[in-house]
Amino acid sequence: MKTDGPRLNRLYGIQGIPTLIVLDIKGDVITRQGRVEVLNDTECKEFPWHPKPVLELTDSNAVQLNEGPCLVLFVDSDDDGESEAAKQLIQPIAEKIIAQYKAKDEETPLLFFVAGEDDMTDSLRDYTNLPEAAPLLTILDMSARAKYVMDVEEITPPIVETFVNDFLADKLKPEPI
Repeated sequence: MKTDGPRLNRLYGIQGIPTLIVLDIKGDVITRQGRVEVLNDTECKEFPWHPKPVLELTDSNAVQLNEGPCLVLFVDSDDDGESEAAKQLIQPIAEKIIAQYKAKDEETPLLFFVAGEDDMTDSLRDYTNLPEAAPLLTILDMSARAKYVMDVEEITPPIVETFVNDFLADKLKPEPI
């Protein structure tokens, strides 16, 4: 299929280059993050890179924070296994939201991340003026320059689910970034 660049840009919402979008045989988008996936999976073992419900926030995928609202659960990564436990905590909620929107043939309104402690995460906390608390449950909407923070002692699946549902129902009051 030959098509011109501007038409492809509009069709797939391409905002910058280089961009690698992976399509299935019907032309439906598998991932808009092909470039990030190639960088993280140089041997292409996970090709065609179907999206994972929850990602660990890294230097290479942090660009996705600019694509729309993102739930980010900040954890103390000095504790072995805490990142994995955090992923397991939010994965069922992420999968449920993704399935609900896929059933309506709509894009998921929220990406889901777990962030440990590293320089990139420190920079993100500084930029968004977030407290150093861990765990810290947030929704960051960089394009709207808004953040939503749930600072609680313990983060449980019902707390995450309520936070996400309240956000999607516009019940949360944003703070400026």
